[in-house]
Amino acid sequence: MKHLLFISSGRCGTVRLTQILKEKLPEEKYAVVHQMKYSRLGNVIGNILYYTKGLEHLKEKLYPAIVADYHKGRHFICTDPLTAMIIPQSILENNETYIVHLQRDHDEFARSMVALTRKRWQSRIAHNLIPFWQPGIMPLENQLRDGIHGRYRRVSLKKNQYFFHKCGHLRNYYHIGMKELFGSDRLAKIIKETLGETIDITQADLERKANES
Repeated sequence: MKHLLFISSGRCGTVRLTQILKEKLPEEKYAVVHQMKYSRLGNVIGNILYYTKGLEHLKEKLYPAIVADYHKGRHFICTDPLTAMIIPQSILENNETYIVHLQRDHDEFARSMVALTRKRWQSRIAHNLIPFWQPGIMPLENQLRDGIHGRYRRVSLKKNQYFFHKCGHLRNYYHIGMKELFGSDRLAKIIKETLGETIDITQADLERKANES
């Protein structure tokens, strides 16, 4: 079965992307998921493993356990940024895995992430109280530190460099900016090239927002 995995630092329109693909692709053939039951645990572990080497076996156990309840015999499409850093190498290098590295401008990511942590209580708790929720951000630093925008900009740099290092050499790797994905016909072309499905995605589909900021 094919895996189409959209990896990103988050705040890249992945909620809307999920909505579009769920609407356009037949449910009996494709499982399209955003955040999964244990995604938050995966996010913390992935950020811890960012600083370590030689623990690939943890990813081999954790990631399949997180996604097992979702695809159930269907092609699997995941847009979840929280699990992007725990995808094991065996899945990344599989010939039936396609990786779309989705990237937002670093400053836009930082502004969006800081805004999210100010207006959504779940995000405020995660970013201020959970260690390793973001690489390089300490608990309460979001709330107390001046210049936090610059810290989140470095998060974007670190994560996108990590994704490119892990996946940039792979044959089935695509790297695309958020603005291009939502401002052109690139998404429909990727779906055709990876899944062989022809879907009609209008500009109105792409411009409709799931979240502000």
